[in-house]
Amino acid sequence: MSRLALALSLAVTGAVVSLPNVADACGNTVRRLVDSGQEYVQRAELLLAKAQYRKAVSTIREAFGDKAIAAHMKGPGAHLHGRAQRIVALAVARSGGAVAIGMDLGGAAQSRKDAAIAWAVLALRLQAGDQPTPAQTAELAEALARQTSGRAEAYDLLKGLGDGDLMPTAQGWALLAELSKERGDVEGSKTAVERCVKMRARGVKCELTEQA
Repeated sequence: MSRLALALSLAVTGAVVSLPNVADACGNTVRRLVDSGQEYVQRAELLLAKAQYRKAVSTIREAFGDKAIAAHMKGPGAHLHGRAQRIVALAVARSGGAVAIGMDLGGAAQSRKDAAIAWAVLALRLQAGDQPTPAQTAELAEALARQTSGRAEAYDLLKGLGDGDLMPTAQGWALLAELSKERGDVEGSKTAVERCVKMRARGVKCELTEQA
């Protein structure tokens, strides 16, 4: 089985995932482990917001190991696991697959980048479900836009958010501006840039270059 097939099959099967040793612990020990996991996730969320993608992934893997990418979890602990998996998926998408995330996904080789992005798309799609929030939709679009085959869907998702005045992030507007320009929608691209700028998000580049 290929590396990507292994990662995707584990993700689809929904294997049971928990923090290390939680199943063997009880009482205060369980609480300490859960609190520790929350601290790691909160720290990683801050690193993600600062575009420190490798550090964000390293922080998640320190707490969860391969479990952060190996399954789409349900039941107890699902919310914390979902937050951890979301961080890893967005770090992959925003780095273009350059961040290694385990199971030989991500890194310098294009094949590993492609495999990591494919995993990120699947993870974010599973988290979004049938009734995604605007934030989940925008984040899925970020990952899809990293695939040549996914850019049309990414545009449709973001266009829907923009038209409904539901775009949750400056990143979403910036990406919509880029995708609109690709389609020759100069006015739509200009409007998306303007909306991006108005959000005043630190670290987000709203203006497009001539090559975008």
